[in-house]
Amino acid sequence: MLPENGVHNAQVIDLAARNPDGTLRLVMQEHRPWDGSDQRLVELQDKVNAYLCFALDGQLEREYPGASARGLVLELECVEAPDEMVRALLRPLRDALTPLGLRFEVRLRGASEPWHDPDDAPPLTE
Repeated sequence: MLPENGVHNAQVIDLAARNPDGTLRLVMQEHRPWDGSDQRLVELQDKVNAYLCFALDGQLEREYPGASARGLVLELECVEAPDEMVRALLRPLRDALTPLGLRFEVRLRGASEPWHDPDDAPPLTE
């Protein structure tokens, strides 16, 4: 039996936490290994859309006074690295969120740093 929170339930914000810099992090938790199914992609899309609506329609500010969608981090916490289908979904999502002042990160459960897609280009250094 699945817990109430998780990617499978788009009606729930799984976790909200403040970053050390004061910005807010909304965490989506995927408790299951990735299975490559279309159903899992639909669940993830629904969860991401629900989080974006929460962040951008004013509900975020109502529930977290002083919080702003600008600088918000949406995080997908998962038990294993995303499979190729999930990564293909996340790449354009990250690009679309950047102009809105939002970030999307993937973190493997228990890791202190975000996971980076090995197919992404390395960041440019000056």
